[in-house]
Amino acid sequence: MRKHIGGMLATALAAMAMLVSAPAASAAEATVPHADIAAMMDAVPGGVLIDADHAVWPSTGLEMTSSAAVAPYSESSCATGSVCAFSSANLGGSKLSWSTCSTFTISSSFTVRSIADARSSGYLQARNGTTVLATANAGASANVYGTVTNVRCVS
Repeated sequence: MRKHIGGMLATALAAMAMLVSAPAASAAEATVPHADIAAMMDAVPGGVLIDADHAVWPSTGLEMTSSAAVAPYSESSCATGSVCAFSSANLGGSKLSWSTCSTFTISSSFTVRSIADARSSGYLQARNGTTVLATANAGASANVYGTVTNVRCVS
């Protein structure tokens, strides 16, 4: 009888362990970042993963949203008062956005193909070094051709 109780106890403990570890595995899977987010977090220190499709860099005001995070066409939005860089033309793909106005270095892990300036004044430039590749005036956007190393927000 003792062997039977011991066997039942071991089986019960194993079943409980599986039940307890299943939610933990699900939670771990949910925090695996989108490939674009992971690449940016590797390239730019100080990033905080919000969920698999969102990360922020509090010290620079940078926020990144992967293309998987939004329904089609809604990724084109750049929040009012922000400037944005997108990985695809016509404001598509993954998005980098900043709530402050400055010159921001673009990690080589992110390719910029369009920019948007959702502010009421000023302009945003996509640049390679100091060479301007594209300019978006306030309230407008522009497609970008070439390698972007920084975006420059001008008030």
